[in-house]
Amino acid sequence: MRFLRVFLVFLCAVSLLFGSRMRWSPPVATAFAQQQSQKPPLPQKPPAKKRPGPPGKTDEEDRPQGQTGLSVAVNLVSMNVLVTDTKNNVITGLQAENFKVYEDNVEQEITNFSTVEANITVVMLVEFSRWVTPFIYDLWDAIYGFANTLRPGDWVAVIGYDIRPEILCDFTQNRSELMDALRRFNTPAFSESNLSDALIDTLDRVEETEGKVAVLLIGSGLDTFSRHTYDEALNKCKSANASVYSLGLGQNFRLRYEQYLPTELNMDYLMADNRMKTFAEFTGGESYFPRFVTELPSIFNGISASLRNQYSIAYSSSNTKRDGKFRKIRVEVQTNLLEKGKPMKLKIQTRKGYLAKES
Repeated sequence: MRFLRVFLVFLCAVSLLFGSRMRWSPPVATAFAQQQSQKPPLPQKPPAKKRPGPPGKTDEEDRPQGQTGLSVAVNLVSMNVLVTDTKNNVITGLQAENFKVYEDNVEQEITNFSTVEANITVVMLVEFSRWVTPFIYDLWDAIYGFANTLRPGDWVAVIGYDIRPEILCDFTQNRSELMDALRRFNTPAFSESNLSDALIDTLDRVEETEGKVAVLLIGSGLDTFSRHTYDEALNKCKSANASVYSLGLGQNFRLRYEQYLPTELNMDYLMADNRMKTFAEFTGGESYFPRFVTELPSIFNGISASLRNQYSIAYSSSNTKRDGKFRKIRVEVQTNLLEKGKPMKLKIQTRKGYLAKES
């Protein structure tokens, strides 16, 4: 592993000295701090936290309504569904009768149906270890590019991770506070990139947030020293009340230097891509692996559209067992939409299922 790190640092130096093009860099800021920090005070109200006891009226009338995920209360299962055509154009105007929902291949009766068109609540989970140094410009392009797609009513938080996750900005609608947090991604300090630990920690935190939350995971996908295993992180994704949208960095770098990289490192990168894909798949999100910065605007516009234009569907599960097992969900859409005189092919994006509660 030490040899691989030295080799990567060497390639990084070569890339920065000879292979990089003239591009902007973020304003100078303090280096990324690694000590666990307290959540910063917010000038505005963050998303409301779940409270024990009987429901009652809260003072936070303006709390954000999340747009993705799935929740289970008793036997009521609710989820958000995105419908697009083959060109990823969002399909709107559908009704409950256009949908069929199956749980473990058993058709379920839809009890609640509505369209979701609102502001989004998102956590930017960003890797900032030395593994991203060779493609640091890709990271800056990604975080600032996504920030520029946010609307005034959107809520956003920022968590950076290397050897451990750190909250750089709690949920806020203040764009100045967001930019201050992003400027801290300046100089990586640690070689460790503990993805599983960071993802589990983030999903644990958003469980306390009212409504649904999207997690935008930006990083290489490498996991070097996590205490939690990949299987533990995957199980967390299966039960999480959030959707993960992953953006794999370093694709162009890997393409240019693939023949020079050790076989072990190439295998590590392939496993990293698989992690990013699987985390997104099991939470109802999407994974992206751009090679060029010009791909980012369409990716972020697609994420924004998918989070803002969904259908909220709920059903009472016919399986009343509290066995803690994973139940698969399948959603079908039937419409009269035509494309070139033929039935339009539609893509349905939602999560793969959920973990039943245990008695």
